[in-house]
Amino acid sequence: MKKTLALFALVVVILTCLWLFFMNPDKLTPDNPAGKTTYYTIVNAEPGGKDSNGRYDYELTGYTDRGKSKKLTFSTGKKLQTGAFLKLYSTYLRGVTYWEEVRPEQLPEGIKKLISK
Repeated sequence: MKKTLALFALVVVILTCLWLFFMNPDKLTPDNPAGKTTYYTIVNAEPGGKDSNGRYDYELTGYTDRGKSKKLTFSTGKKLQTGAFLKLYSTYLRGVTYWEEVRPEQLPEGIKKLISK
């Protein structure tokens, strides 16, 4: 009985440590790039419509610094200007957590060529 209780306590401690390591508050902050993949894109389409909360839905192709592409789906409270360049933070489970508009000169060099296709 004591061994079972000790083993259970050890498992709880290990799981708690893992949870604190992977889910620390910094990584959960939407505008913090820690633990997120950064994508760059251009708004080249009108929003797909408004959802029930009045937010605009977008589905755009984003590119990482290494040139890997991915379809990104996100919503915004305002309609984005066509032709605007965006920097998006995305996670595996939560999708796009944060976006910001950037100037063309702020884009990495390789990204400019991919986006301008």
